[in-house]
Amino acid sequence: LDTLQKWVTEIFSEIPNNGLPKPSFSHLTEPFDTPGFHKLYRVVPIRKVHSLSITWALPPQEQYYRVKPLHYISWLVGHEGKGSVLSFLRKKFWALALYGGNGETGFEQNSTYSVFSISVTLTDEGYKQFYEVAHVVFQYLKMLQKRGPDKRIWEEIQKIEANEFHYQEQTDPVDYVENLCENMQLFQKEDFLTGDQLLFEYKPEV
Repeated sequence: LDTLQKWVTEIFSEIPNNGLPKPSFSHLTEPFDTPGFHKLYRVVPIRKVHSLSITWALPPQEQYYRVKPLHYISWLVGHEGKGSVLSFLRKKFWALALYGGNGETGFEQNSTYSVFSISVTLTDEGYKQFYEVAHVVFQYLKMLQKRGPDKRIWEEIQKIEANEFHYQEQTDPVDYVENLCENMQLFQKEDFLTGDQLLFEYKPEV
C-alpha cells in the first residue's frame, strides 16, 4: 500500500487543480417536456423482432443513491415469478422477456433528470395487442403505487446486492480504477467503493 501511494503521489500530484466546483446542470429542469417526447413512435426494426419500450423522464435521483428507489422499482417490474407482469404476459402469449430499470450513469441518470424505461420483447400476437401490453404495464405500476413501498422486499434486495458485492469476481484493474474515479464524482467519500452497488437506507417516502 505504501508503494502504491508513493506511485500515485508521483504520477498525479503535478496535475493542477483548477479549484472549480464540479459542473451541475440542475437548472436545466424537465428537458423532455416537449411535444416530441409525449408520443408513441413506431420504428421498423432491421432484425425480425418486436419490442415495446416505454420511457419516463423523472427528476434527478442520483442524490438518493443510498436508497436506490429506481433499483427497487426495477426489481419488482423485472420480476419473473408468480404475479409478475411478465408471467401474466407469457400466459397471454404476448411477451417473451421484459426488462425495466435505470443504468444509474450517464444518459440515464445525471443532475438534470433520471429516466426509467421498461422494454418488452413481444411475440407476433403481442405485437398485434401492444396497446393491451402497455395497459398491463401501467396497471401493474398503478398497483405498486397504491400498495406503496414494502420494507421486506427492500431488505431482500439489500441482502442480495450485499452478497453479490462480497463474492464478486475480481475485475480488470483499469476498469476498476475507472469505475472508482466515476464514483468519486457522485458519492460521499465513505461510499466510493460501495455507492454504486449497495443499498444503505430504507426511506419509503423517497
